[in-house]
Order: sequence, then C-alpha cells, then structure tokens
Amino acid sequence: MRSTSKLATTPLWQILPENMPLEERVKLTYARCKSVVQHFNLTAEDVLNISPRYWEFHSDPILVMDASVATILTIHFNLCVGTLAMYLDSRPDLRQTIDRLLRFEWNGQYCLTELGHGLDVINMETTATLLPSGEFELHTPVAHATKFMPPTSPSGVPCVSIVHARLFVGGEDRGPKVFLVKLHDGNRMNEGIISRVLSPRGGARPVKHCLTYFRNVCLPASALLGSLDRPRDLHAAFFFNISRVISGTLSMGSLGVSSMRISSYIAAKYSLRRRVVDSSTKQPREIMSFVTQYTPILSAISQTLVLAALSEKSRELYVLAEDLSLKHFISAIFKTTVMKLTATVTLNLGMRCGAQGLSEVNQLSALNADMRGAAIAEGDILGISIRFAIELLLGRLSPPPTIFSNSLLYKHERGLLTALRAKLVLFADHRSTAAERVLLPNCQPLIEAIGLRLAYDAAQERNLDPTVVDMFIASAIADDPAWFLENAKLSREKQIEMEVDAASALLPRLDQLLEQLDVEKYVIAPIVSNQRWDRYVESLEIHGEMCDSFGAYEHHSKL
Repeated sequence: MRSTSKLATTPLWQILPENMPLEERVKLTYARCKSVVQHFNLTAEDVLNISPRYWEFHSDPILVMDASVATILTIHFNLCVGTLAMYLDSRPDLRQTIDRLLRFEWNGQYCLTELGHGLDVINMETTATLLPSGEFELHTPVAHATKFMPPTSPSGVPCVSIVHARLFVGGEDRGPKVFLVKLHDGNRMNEGIISRVLSPRGGARPVKHCLTYFRNVCLPASALLGSLDRPRDLHAAFFFNISRVISGTLSMGSLGVSSMRISSYIAAKYSLRRRVVDSSTKQPREIMSFVTQYTPILSAISQTLVLAALSEKSRELYVLAEDLSLKHFISAIFKTTVMKLTATVTLNLGMRCGAQGLSEVNQLSALNADMRGAAIAEGDILGISIRFAIELLLGRLSPPPTIFSNSLLYKHERGLLTALRAKLVLFADHRSTAAERVLLPNCQPLIEAIGLRLAYDAAQERNLDPTVVDMFIASAIADDPAWFLENAKLSREKQIEMEVDAASALLPRLDQLLEQLDVEKYVIAPIVSNQRWDRYVESLEIHGEMCDSFGAYEHHSKL
C-alpha cells in the first residue's frame, strides 16, 4: 500500500470539484499541494539528486488524482527548488528561501519559455541589465519576449520564481543567466511585474497559466545565481543553467505511468460493472467478457506494469550517468515512450467506456488532456526525439546496451537504426531539406522503439510475469505491424492472434492484476461502482419534482 493512500481518502481529496467555480478549484488545488508537500517532507538534497524518496513522490498516483497539483508541484520542486539547490554550496544565503519553499510557505515558479521562443529559448529576449549600483533591471522589451505558461498570478501563497534573462553589462550581451525574483505576496503582484491569466486549457484540470511581463523591475545584486562573466561556451552554460528541465523530462514520464494505472483501473472496473443483454442467451452479460473490451484493457494494464519497471530502470540510468547529454537522452527515451502510450491508452480506454468516458468526473478524459500537456512540458516529445535520434544516427550517442539481444523488440530497434543510418549516408548534409524529409518523420518512432526495448529489458530483469510481458510484446508489435510483417515474418493474422491469446490468458487473473496497479484509493470516478454512482447522482443539481426513489440501478445497455 502506498504511503499516501490514507491522504487520498480524506475529504480534501475525495471532493468532486468539477462543478465548483474556477477560483474555488484553484484554492482547492493549492490546499492539496500543501497536503502533499507536508506528507513527503522532501529535502533540497532529495530534489537535487533525484533520490528514491523524490522518485516515490513523483511516481505517486495522488499527483494525477488532480493533475493541477502535479503541474504546480513539478514546477515548484523540480524546477524552482532544484535550480536553487544547484547553487546552495556557493550561496548558503539561499537556504532560508529553499526552506520556505520546502514547507510550501512560498510557491516556486520557473520563467524560461517566452511567447516567441519555445524550443529555441536560448534566443530569449528578456533582459537583465547591470546597474551602476550593482543591482539589475529586469525587463520585457517586446511582446513576444513575454514569459509564457507558468501560473504566476496571485494564488493566496507568496511566490518567487527562477527567471531566465539575457544579462547585459556595459552594453555587452553576456548570454542567458538565472535570477531569483519575488513575484507577489499571495495577493498583489510586486511593482513592475504584470501577470495576465490565460484562458483554461481544454479538458484539463485547471491551472491558471499566465503571460508574465517585467517592466523595469529592480532586482538586488543577490538575485543573480552564478557569475557575471560571459561563459566561454554559451551553449554549454545555457544547458547547465536549464539542467533541471532535463530531470523534469524524466519526471513527466512518471506522471504518465500513474495516469495509465488509474485509467486502466477505471476502465476495467466499469467494464466489470456494465452489462448488456446477450442477444443469444437473453441474459445480462458483462461487457468485459467481449474480446474487443478485455483486449485493450489488459493490454493497457500490461503496458502499465512494464512501464513501471522502465520507470525504475530509467531513474537508475539517469542517476548513474555522469554526462548531462546522456542524462537528457535517457530522460527523452523514457518520456517519449511513456507519453506515446499514455496518450493512446487514456484515449482508447475512454472510448471503451462510451459516453461515460467523456465526462471529466470519470477522470479518463481529464487524464488524456492533462497528459497532452505533460508531453509538451519539459521538452516536447517530438522535438527531443528529433534531437537525440539525429545524435544516434551520427554516432555521437549509443542506446543503452541489452543482454536480451534475441528479443523481437531489440531486433526492431536495431532494424530501424540500421535502416536510417543507411539513408543518412545518402546525404552530404543531414540538415538539408532533402535529408529532413527522409529522416525527421522516423525520429520519434526510433526513440520509441528504443524505449519499448528498454521496457522489455526492465521487465525481464525484474522477473515480471511472463504472460504480462507477452501481452506487452504483442502491443508493441501492433504499434509497428508492417516492420514485423516484413522483417520478422509475422503475418497480420499471427499478430492479431498473439495479442488475443495473451489477453485471453490474462483475463482469468484480472482481479490480481488490478491489485498490482495499486490505485484503488486514487480513483474517484463514479462509474467504478454502483455505490459511487448513486452518491454522485444524489449530488447533482436537480430541476423538477422528484418522485419516490428508484431501486438499485441495474446497468444494462452500453451508453
């Protein structure tokens, strides 16, 4: 049982917020954030070193019960506290600020991306000019230099932020630097700082994302984290400054695994509860008994359990890697692989729950939208896939090794890599338009293939149930059926047979598999039981005069 299971069942977390006004939902989110912070009691060292305790926090399903909590605390801990902790040895004066953040007395934000600079944010235009007094003037010079997305508006909790800006000293551009800036006291913005609240993201749990402007804001000399000097290698210095984004890339993947856990559990429980009248027997029949229902659900459960093993393996590889580029590569593989499957699983399982899957209160549609955001945050999966796939093709990086070289998934990975390298040599310049047209569409599938193979390796190393692994392999084959037809001689019929056979073998053990997901306490969707559904109906706004209450509701035809 998870350490947060008791917290997840408290009224603070069991309330259904879907019909609450936005401001009340935001207030609830910050109260939930505080409860999670107090529960885990993380240290600066936990955050800085991606300790097992920190990974337990980031892998806990409570974060995606209300994914706005995940958004706020990922920024707060990983990006803000993590960046400050990088400088703590040379700046012991930061300890008081860090301690306040660790207690959530202050909320931490992170202003890097600009409206006009996303993946090319190294070209940021926000400026910090050194003044004769030794202070700095922080300024947004043009509209497209506005900092984009972090929820910087007053939330009832005082807020400080890491702000990235170009440092100018005596008119010389010394490149992007890192500053610590107080944004507001919880109620009012500090002088010269403007926050405009963006419209909500469609379908996701609400976070008040913002546009943030700086108008000649005076910062103390202590606001600068690091040196005034222009670095010899601007590119390397910039990537060091934003290195917490790399650990954030890794962390986003863990949120995807938690989302898959909850989605799989909800879809399975609903499918066991929901019945239709069988046209042959005229008797009620669980929809879970249909192959078209249990196959995608058992596939999702198997993927979840295998990706949970990959999560642990990825953290281990990340911590052991000494080179920042290798850490980023490992993070990119994990996040890209998980987010691709998360998007597919949350959407498909929502579809298998019919009209009920569309309702935010049943979690599935919200998880899908939330994870779309996570796939973009801390490194868009397509962008990072392109970067590292090209590095692989050029021989600058190598995939993590395997001891399972006879596996189908390793052969798939090697086949894709070999084929793309053969295409690369046809071009004098890999950046040419002609090369882009051939290589770029294949970059993300290559990174995903490496991730699926690593997931298989992790499952084997941890002795996962072979039937679960078989189901995972069948689902991986279904993701690229043409390659396995052409190169492994698996016909279309054989591929379908493998998937259905694996699902059929797992079906009798469904209850055991649901226990392994370990998320019952984190599911608030009314559709998982008749009792929850009845309580939900009683809570709804009513118009008209109710007659006597109905008897127990029998769920027959599919909505």
